[in-house]
Amino acid sequence: MLRVMQINSGELFGGVSAMVFNFYKNIDRSKIQFDFIAPKKSSYKIHEHEIKQMGGRIIELKTKGNFLKRKLQFFKRLIKLIKTNQYDVVHINSGSIFLNIQVAWIAKYCGVKKIIAHSHNSGNDHYLLALLTKLCKPLLEFGPTDYFACSNRAAQFMFTSKRIKSGKYKVINNGIDIEEFNFSNVTRKKYRSNLSIGGKVALLHVGRFTKAKNHIKLIGIFDEYHKLNPNSLLLLAGEGALKLKIKDEIEKRGLTENVIFLGLRKDVPALMDAADAFVLPSLYEGLPVVGVEAQASGLPCVFSGSITDEVNLLKNRNVFVDLSKNDAEWALQINKLVLQNTHAHRKSASQLVGEKGYSLVDVAKQLEKIYLSSLG
Repeated sequence: MLRVMQINSGELFGGVSAMVFNFYKNIDRSKIQFDFIAPKKSSYKIHEHEIKQMGGRIIELKTKGNFLKRKLQFFKRLIKLIKTNQYDVVHINSGSIFLNIQVAWIAKYCGVKKIIAHSHNSGNDHYLLALLTKLCKPLLEFGPTDYFACSNRAAQFMFTSKRIKSGKYKVINNGIDIEEFNFSNVTRKKYRSNLSIGGKVALLHVGRFTKAKNHIKLIGIFDEYHKLNPNSLLLLAGEGALKLKIKDEIEKRGLTENVIFLGLRKDVPALMDAADAFVLPSLYEGLPVVGVEAQASGLPCVFSGSITDEVNLLKNRNVFVDLSKNDAEWALQINKLVLQNTHAHRKSASQLVGEKGYSLVDVAKQLEKIYLSSLG
């Protein structure tokens, strides 16, 4: 039995956590098992029961205290964990180059055979972080045995220009369960009734309440859209540190009755069935899993221009709008897209998305072969 260490730093279940968990569900668990590692609190707690049933483990290093104290605890506890479990594979799933460097160096010190640095991001919240990321790229050359990215843009963000030019990295698509995202009109009617949407146009956003997801811009866009179409709602799925700030912004704009907070959900496919358009004005993304999922369900998408066009799998159903455009321009683009893609014409596109290399089953098999190669 090959046991793989999967480590990421997110404490809230988001796109990366969902992707790793979905891979775990679809991999041959008679051959490979995952340990889900977190420096502090694990984002996988929401699926703890399922993970235990499937033979996986959630391990929290539970670091605490000031920065220096947390780092010393992290290094000490991670070294002990790797040596105790003798992992053959350590897979670092993070948008942070700093976590990739630290874990890769520790894994190399512990003699791990296969160390995977996996970039899931294409930007930083602050200029200083962006500068440090650029300066630290050469340090990531001394640890990993494999370099993965969810998109070419994510690779460019984290890896050296020399590695990019030589093509010495692998793009691992953010696979989805294409069957799960087959559009269902029955589910649509049920969820629209449960959420009291009725005949209103429902715009959907799925993502953690973080700066990168750009919820403030989203609320401004919806405010303008609601002026164009008062018979509309905004559905927000997710949790996060900025949630109260976003609630305040909604209240200030007098939109409280028109925005529904859905919390952390396990029924995202059904929410996509219920919606009429998906809006993602992120400041940056590696390659958004939710964008792939929305397209599979036949949902028209409006993406920010900062998101890689590698996510544009169904070009006739999506539009990209630059973040420099004002909220009114965004609202016009959404309105145009909604009118062009009425519910009457909506069809599943899951098979098309699968054919473009985003089938979770196929990507899981690809990862399975890579993991098992460490035994050869």
